[in-house]
Amino acid sequence: MIFKNEKGELLSLDSIRKIQNLDEWTTDSYVDKNGDIKELILRKATTEDKKLQERIQKALEDQPAIQLVDIDCTKKQEILQEVFESDQSMRTNDGSINPEIDRQNLTTVISLLEKCGIPTLNEVDEIQMNAIWVVFQHGDNANRKKYLPLLEQSAENGDLKAIQIAMMKDRTLMMDGEPQVYGTQVSKNGNEWVLYELSNPEKVNKRRAEMGFEPLQDYLQRWDIEFNVKQTE
Repeated sequence: MIFKNEKGELLSLDSIRKIQNLDEWTTDSYVDKNGDIKELILRKATTEDKKLQERIQKALEDQPAIQLVDIDCTKKQEILQEVFESDQSMRTNDGSINPEIDRQNLTTVISLLEKCGIPTLNEVDEIQMNAIWVVFQHGDNANRKKYLPLLEQSAENGDLKAIQIAMMKDRTLMMDGEPQVYGTQVSKNGNEWVLYELSNPEKVNKRRAEMGFEPLQDYLQRWDIEFNVKQTE
């Protein structure tokens, strides 16, 4: 599979792995006549992309319990690669995202974790590892909360990124109506974007730095949100 940016320039896996704030990006996919993905265009997510994600998130809430499916643990790479491509191929400009496919991907990933345990980067590559995180980010909050400690341990072992865990924690808190910790979540107030409620805002940049984020005031510029809270140690 070929990865490119919006200018049509080829992207290496190393450059993709260095991307921070993965929630701020989306992909457009190009398939061959058989429907197989051959090229992914990585681009910044637009406001419409994010609105679509919000609608999908609402549709996924209050889902029935996951019914585990059979998983061949010797095929972790193939399974997670297929999940990743399935997730990303839907998130294109035409907005044809199917919540049922998100649910199927979540079922596959949970079944894999329950039967085989969470893989490491010695078993799968980084894209395949990221498929696990992506699926929970696009899934329901109950399962996100349930498996967050497992993904957090994976990040401590170096198999997932700290920033991914920070975004997952913030999203989980927001969906529960609790203040976020790292300031990764914003919401729409009328026609204006606002920072979702933040715990101890005077120390947020210290927390963000520990996870590998830029200062919050820089992060929020993309939504024209000002953040002027004086920071303390």
